[in-house]
This record gives sequence, C-alpha cells and structure tokens, in this order.
Amino acid sequence: MSVEGFNPYRPEDEIRRELVNHFESCGEVFRVIVPTDPIVDRRAFVILFGHDAEEKALQLNGSDIGDWNALVKSAPMDQEDEYLMAQLNDKKFKFGIAVWGYDTSLPEDEVESVLRRHFSSCGGITHVYIYGKRANIYFSEEHEETSALGLHRSEVSGFRITTRRLATARRNHSLAPGQSSRPIGYTRPAIMIEFAPEIGRKVKAFKKIKRIVKKVMALRRMKEAGKEKVMASRRMKEATTKEKFMPSSRMKEATKERVTAFLSPIILSPKD
Repeated sequence: MSVEGFNPYRPEDEIRRELVNHFESCGEVFRVIVPTDPIVDRRAFVILFGHDAEEKALQLNGSDIGDWNALVKSAPMDQEDEYLMAQLNDKKFKFGIAVWGYDTSLPEDEVESVLRRHFSSCGGITHVYIYGKRANIYFSEEHEETSALGLHRSEVSGFRITTRRLATARRNHSLAPGQSSRPIGYTRPAIMIEFAPEIGRKVKAFKKIKRIVKKVMALRRMKEAGKEKVMASRRMKEATTKEKFMPSSRMKEATKERVTAFLSPIILSPKD
C-alpha cells in the first residue's frame, strides 16, 4: 500500500511508528518504507499480511492521523511509468520556450531571476529550468508562450537572446497502442530530459521496493510450507500415539484394515 499526506521532512522513526499504529488493525504490518528523498517521492509504502488486509487498509483512505489525513492507495507494480506520465501530463509543462544568449557568467539563481523579470510581461511563468548556456521557461497558456516568442532577439542585461518554441508532451504525444516507432518530426519532450535524474532515482527506489516485496512473499511461502509440514508431522505423531495405546484386538483390526487397503489395488494373477 502507498500512503501520502504526511510531512516527509519529519523524523523517519516518527512517521514509521505513526503508520504502524494506524494500519495494525488491518493485519500484520510487516514493514513500513519511508521516503528518503521527499523531492523525488513523498509516499511511504506499507507492506501488510493477513486476510483482506489490503481491502481493510483502503477503507482508511481519508482517515485522520493526528494533524494530517491519509491518502491510501494500492501500490501498482509499474509506478515508474505512472510517475513519468504524471510529469509529462502536468499542466505547468504544456507550453514553453527555450532561451539562450544570456549572460552565462551569472549564477543560475541570478540567471533565473533576470529571465523571470524579462518574460514576466508575457504571463504566468510556471517553471524555469537552467542548464549551462540554455534555459527552458514554461507558461500557463499558449498565448503567453506566443508572446514570449515575440521577445526573440531582445536584450537582457546587454545580451541579445534567442528564443525558440520548446518541445512539450502536448506537441509530441506518446506512442499509441500498437505503434512501434515515433512519427517523423517527433522530438523528445524537454521535461523528460530535465527530470531524467529524478525519474532515474524514483525508478531505482521503486525497483528496490519490488525486490523487498518479492523476498517477503518468498519467505511467507516458506513459512506457510513449514507450518504445513509441522501439522502433517503432528497428525502422524497423534495417529502413532493412538495406535500405541489401542487394545490388541482393535490394533489387529487396524493392521488388517491397513493391509487390506494396501493390497486392494493389486490384482493377483491366477495360478497356472
């Protein structure tokens, strides 16, 4: 199960203890995995064992845990794809421009401040990403993007800048079902390049969780198999003990029954 809604910057032990106390009524809380990098992922994962444990946990969606409400979901096995699609479909990355030609000797935070001031007249800037000699600037609406493109060859602190429309998921759609190759003219959305390190860390963390769950399930199967073996051994021991204290006449009958049951499937050949 995945859980959201808590403050991920609180101490890990405190979050883990709170989640164990909240979900222990659903079944056996085997493990709670708290996010180590809240910038990449703010979810915690709760591994539960027991009859209908997942269904019971889902009923706690929206429940109050102290000063926050729990958002509880089943953890899908392909969350790396889900995470990537969420980034691509985020509204704040639908419209954008690429800019270069500014003063690259300035620190990145100062470059961002200068560019935000320069393009503020175009509309609402949703995100600015600086990498080396190029910057990506995103806007809320398409007309704001068009207005920003109109500032091509304008001056920023004495430097003449170049602007160009940015490749976004809106203009470069994902592959349709059954489609094996990209259409001519397709460009990978800039957001996929910008968030590549984050997506990589997210996928790595999720694969680690899947490995843990796989090991846990294997241990659980071994544990159940061990229980069955113990129960079979106990039943055999009880049967042996019962026969030991059985009256001799009854023991003879039991022995006869066992011999008969053993020999019944055997068809004896007639004598020559």
